[in-house]
Amino acid sequence: MAKKILATAAVAAILWPAAATAATGLSFGDSVQLSANGGASKTKLVRMTNERLVAVYGDYLNPEGNTVYDVKAQAERPARDIFARSCDTDCDQVANWSGPVNISGTASQSSIQTDWTGDSDNESTRTDFYGDSDKPNIFSSGSRIVVSWVDKYCDGESQRTVSYQTLENREIPFSCTYTVTSSDNGTTWSTPVRLSSGERDAKQDVHRGIGSGQWVITWQEDPRGLQLGEAEGPGDGASGAKVSLGTDIWYSYAVAGWGAQDQGIWSTPVRITDNYDSQTTASGEPGEFNVIKDGAGAIVADVQIESGKTGASRANLALQLGSLDGGVPQVISAYEETKGSSGNDTGKFIRYNTFDWNTPAQEAGCIISNPSSNARRARFVPQKEAGAESGLRLALLWREGEFNQGGPADTMLRMGIVSGDNGFTPAEMVPAVDAANCAVSDYNLASQLDNAPAINISSRTKDARATSDTDIASSTLSDDTSQNAEENAIAHRGLLRGDDLYLGYIYTPVLSELLITNTENYNFYVRHYDAAAGTWSAPENLSNISDTTINVREPRLVGTPGSAPNCDPITNPDQCQDKTRYYVAWGTQTNVSESSQDEATDLDLYAARAENKGGYYTPVVRFAGEAIDVEDFESQIRMTPAGTKMFVVWNESDATGTRALYREAVTIEIPDDGGDDGDSSTTDSNGGGPIFGCSYNPGAPFDPTLFLLTALAIGGLTVRRVKPRS
Repeated sequence: MAKKILATAAVAAILWPAAATAATGLSFGDSVQLSANGGASKTKLVRMTNERLVAVYGDYLNPEGNTVYDVKAQAERPARDIFARSCDTDCDQVANWSGPVNISGTASQSSIQTDWTGDSDNESTRTDFYGDSDKPNIFSSGSRIVVSWVDKYCDGESQRTVSYQTLENREIPFSCTYTVTSSDNGTTWSTPVRLSSGERDAKQDVHRGIGSGQWVITWQEDPRGLQLGEAEGPGDGASGAKVSLGTDIWYSYAVAGWGAQDQGIWSTPVRITDNYDSQTTASGEPGEFNVIKDGAGAIVADVQIESGKTGASRANLALQLGSLDGGVPQVISAYEETKGSSGNDTGKFIRYNTFDWNTPAQEAGCIISNPSSNARRARFVPQKEAGAESGLRLALLWREGEFNQGGPADTMLRMGIVSGDNGFTPAEMVPAVDAANCAVSDYNLASQLDNAPAINISSRTKDARATSDTDIASSTLSDDTSQNAEENAIAHRGLLRGDDLYLGYIYTPVLSELLITNTENYNFYVRHYDAAAGTWSAPENLSNISDTTINVREPRLVGTPGSAPNCDPITNPDQCQDKTRYYVAWGTQTNVSESSQDEATDLDLYAARAENKGGYYTPVVRFAGEAIDVEDFESQIRMTPAGTKMFVVWNESDATGTRALYREAVTIEIPDDGGDDGDSSTTDSNGGGPIFGCSYNPGAPFDPTLFLLTALAIGGLTVRRVKPRS
């Protein structure tokens, strides 16, 4: 492979003259291990405006004890707490990181006794179930940070349990929602604040805030406990996607200007969806539902368990305050909800609502998806100010198709474009929704909504070409989701900067071949929409994996943050935002057929930087996965405002456990003599040769200079190891 690539570089040198400027690339430093106890989980990272990095991660409190049962993993393991560490400078040296601070502190405590071992030990003894912190979610603005999670420790009298018949009748406590806060860049942390009671099972918490302290949080509560799901999609089930009837999205907001140790900052939580119906009693044949018990172990009767006709799940959330918002921060929320058709129509709607941050209302959100299709996984990207030329302020993405439970679907898009309001209202969506009628709960009325078809970003990805707004009707962007029922797009991502919208997703042309014969696989594609010009790029394959035994997973598409207070274009340019740059990253995983007894194995992690609005990508660099017999996954990336330095955390597993790791990269000029400094070995996602740093978009000009510069820079190629299949 190396000989073939070097030959390509030689041909390039003959075809094109030497260039006067150098291409750029990423050079990574050493890795730093942040966790200590072998149970790292869901590592996250923020970069503060004072340049401090703050990482949070789950980890075992006691690797030898405090055992709990993990419903998602379906295994016993030590209980986890959430830990935080920070670093101000030279963070590629572990000595410059603060010691780990336990910010949850529940894994040593128990709020309830249950028969959590179930039938596995032929005993029915009720013993302590320790507090166990689920994944941390972190967001920062200014000097403030909030971390939220759901936890099995719910001190009080209301906590209930669910006994899973299919998991050896193990009795598992409901979770409740917690937050901790810091107003001094993570130097000190508040004590945990519990926001829910445990009467219903909490999951899928997400929060956002602004520097002056206004903060908002949502989560879902299932009255019958976390549902296991069927893991028919790309996930592992028990994620909160499948819910019981009556499951609502809950909301709380924090007062502005809160301080480091303030405890009473959160408002009384309220529902912002209308699914619980006090007149509806759960129905079903005996044995249909898992048994629900109270804290004393007594069975809770159905009439005492909330229910309804629909259930909401997987809400996403944003908080924005710009010049069009009347001085009041605006909440944007989107979520998926079952249709409530009494069995006549399966699948879900995507619903959307927006309101002033401190005046939440319980209501039916506006249905923005096609009412006749199955829609799920709502994501969106807003911005403080609308695009100067286009008025573009919001992009809403979701998956939509004709099938249920992991069937093929496309990535759909609507945009919020300012038209007499702030750009967030349903009436300002493009393509339009039936804004006057879309906030309806009744299924019969919902099914008759006159929503214009959304833009289909992923349809026929391999055939799609660059186009314009005026030609959408004749392009793949206007395809119905049934146009090609074999293809599948998942893991959609968005980035919005002024008039520029970037959309990413992973895609396979034939899902059945990927799942059954492994003759197709997933790759990561990105499209650019220039809203000022009204032009759409063709989908660009950034991962380029031709080996169909390997899939892309967990893609990242992250833009530069806003300028820091110490931004100075002359003396401190790295703290000034460059909106033309962004970073992409993704992981790889073995492609295992559905009939195989093996489980998919996580492999490597890759990253690259986009420059000139995606006109050029640096050579793709593998930054994790060099060691033998390790699995690397779940990267989280941050960067300086100018995009010249990238910071990344991820999780790595081997036979000894799972660790939280950190690494950083600087941008370097790639010398035009074919040499490098030994740290910037580049490889494509197949693990062989490099991906050249030029970005070729069909229908757009091709720049051979960039191709030549990157080709000449190839040296010290790394070769991807071959892992044993588990």
